[in-house]
Amino acid sequence: MSLDVPNNNKMMTAPAAKKGFHFSSDGVHFAEFIEAETIEEASAIYNKVRRLMPGQGPATELVAEQSTGATEIKEEANG
Repeated sequence: MSLDVPNNNKMMTAPAAKKGFHFSSDGVHFAEFIEAETIEEASAIYNKVRRLMPGQGPATELVAEQSTGATEIKEEANG
């Protein structure tokens, strides 16, 4: 070992094939860490694998009718 010629580090000779991308939680879906070559590829993977948090299924909203006093349940699908 010489001080004039440093040791070769074989781990640093080439860049990593994939990068890590973090998608933070939006309060409806869990946060995810995706490894991909590009952000576009990571976004496509995230949209396929994202997981809903408990209690965040299709939105159910109670709508009160003021004229009749009846209550109607209105469901909306999350996109």
